Amino acid sequence: MFVYAGIDEAGYGPLFGPLVIARSIFILDQHEPTLEPPSLWSLLRSAVCKKPGDKKRRLVINDSKMLYKPAWSLEYIEQGVLSFLSASGIDPKNLDDLLEQSAFDKLSCQIKQDWYHSPDQKPYVPSLLSLSQLEKSKKRLHRAMLKNSIHLADIKAAVVFEDRFNQMVQIKGSKAGCAWAFVSGHLESIWSRYSEHHPLVVVDRQGGRKRYQELLEPIFDPAEVSTLYENPLKSFYRITKGMRQMHILVQVKSENQHFPVALASMVAKYLRELLMMRFQSFWSAHAPNIKPTCGYFVDGSRFLREIQPLIDELNINPQNFIRCC
Repeated sequence: MFVYAGIDEAGYGPLFGPLVIARSIFILDQHEPTLEPPSLWSLLRSAVCKKPGDKKRRLVINDSKMLYKPAWSLEYIEQGVLSFLSASGIDPKNLDDLLEQSAFDKLSCQIKQDWYHSPDQKPYVPSLLSLSQLEKSKKRLHRAMLKNSIHLADIKAAVVFEDRFNQMVQIKGSKAGCAWAFVSGHLESIWSRYSEHHPLVVVDRQGGRKRYQELLEPIFDPAEVSTLYENPLKSFYRITKGMRQMHILVQVKSENQHFPVALASMVAKYLRELLMMRFQSFWSAHAPNIKPTCGYFVDGSRFLREIQPLIDELNINPQNFIRCC
């Protein structure tokens, strides 16, 4: 069997909303461990594709930034994410269910901030698709995965709310350090569960760092971390302890080439955007004349200026609301 995993994030840059770092882990029963993974787009081509607008109406799996457009909203992302979640045994009815069932840890599904609470548990899941549309996608995907002996073993997401984000940045010294702490947690989990099967884990590279050995060594100590190569686009490592082994590829734009990373990016984006729906609903109720924001820096700064008087009025602690970087 071949264990093939991917890790990616959504929400690295905004002033508002959570940072979400997700993983997906596939098991290919008919394949041996390899450093040249087969294309899951090809193996599952009867059910999935890479580009929107497919005439066969297959699931679109790609970098979430390619799929989240104003004209499409979250539809493609929702269809892909919920279909694959179902394949892993997760069938949420609302956002709270989804957070709980996909949580990386307890803090990923503990909502403390008022702007993420919803008395009626909206948005429901699915929020855009009909149940019949989703059911068709699930069945098609199930047939394709069964035919090729492919299993989605795991989907988990670290949802880092603003208060935790600010605390982690202070502890780790930077936003990159905060993000890496959760990537590390995913890597450690994959190693502990699957290292006897020699998994390949692909991590989407953020920022300009090219050398990761010194970051990997503390995670896997006392295992040996070997650098296979490092170049401007890819950094490749082998972790070894006795018969246990794992390869980690950190790659620029890996979601375009590695299916598990693409799915992880979509899961992260979907969770973040559903939470931002609650954020926008909260502020629309308290400030109906102020244009909502998606939280990214330029528009987020505008939004912050306009709601500033309400922050004190609503007794909101800025440390729990505004991300520090």
